[in-house]
Amino acid sequence: AGLAAVPGPDADFGLSSNASDAQRRIELANWITDSRNALFARVIANRLWHYHFGTGIVDTPSDLGVNGGKPSHLQLLDYLAGEIIARGWSLKQMHRLMVTSATYRQATTSNPAAMAIDADNRLLWRMSPQRMDAQQLRDAILAVSGRLDRTVGGVGYRDVRDYMYKGSFFYDPIEPDQVNPDEMYRRTVYRFSPRGARKNLLDTFDCPDPSVMAPRRAVTTTPLQALSLMNNPFVFELADCFAQRAAAHSDDIDEQVGLIYELAYGRAVRPAELADAGAFIREHGLAAFCRVVFNSSEFLYVP
Repeated sequence: AGLAAVPGPDADFGLSSNASDAQRRIELANWITDSRNALFARVIANRLWHYHFGTGIVDTPSDLGVNGGKPSHLQLLDYLAGEIIARGWSLKQMHRLMVTSATYRQATTSNPAAMAIDADNRLLWRMSPQRMDAQQLRDAILAVSGRLDRTVGGVGYRDVRDYMYKGSFFYDPIEPDQVNPDEMYRRTVYRFSPRGARKNLLDTFDCPDPSVMAPRRAVTTTPLQALSLMNNPFVFELADCFAQRAAAHSDDIDEQVGLIYELAYGRAVRPAELADAGAFIREHGLAAFCRVVFNSSEFLYVP
């Protein structure tokens, strides 16, 4: 049976005591997704909102009960729950509804008067800047460097060395040049993520430990993050690749900088930035400038 405390669908599945696992699972799935189960629709709608805005309408995405957070916009949550049911549980349509809304299309520009009243932006008076998560950051570095392997499916890649000691498995990070070259540039979703294995670039940027549940990621700002983006071997190699891509585009430094800005920031370089970048490249080299770009707030944050 389901939970009688959840209003709407009948909690009694009508199954015999010797019903198969398959029958039980089917009835459970039908009960959860019943159009009368408003709780499930609210949870899904809130989670989608959380992914797009950084914080859900209820800021505890895995707890919409009495112990969870209070909804900032209750009527909006009910509306979205109704829409997801009316649209046949189509997540694609819900994504489109949210990203084409006036709320999502707001600028990130701050407003001192609004900031004084609602510094956390729970009332959605602007779009809150969001830092890319760890996997997005790695993929973005690969993409702008021209090295992202977009192959779908197949065996994942490993960037750790595993060994057994006193009956337990341990994992140590390995250098990029020791990773299988056919796998090194794959999207991060294909990474082998052993439980308890830490100490790499992803962990520095708050990638959750796969051994525990993480309905909401922590977002910290630490010196280690900046140091990693300046000194990590993976970043060094990809900065070289990015520099090679820019150098192959043109021999002119101004045109190289223009391409780097277009790829990394999605905009044209400004005259003052062009002058500063040119002076830096002439003194320190193109690869060093690419590492600076990787470390910039404009690259790390989605405006």
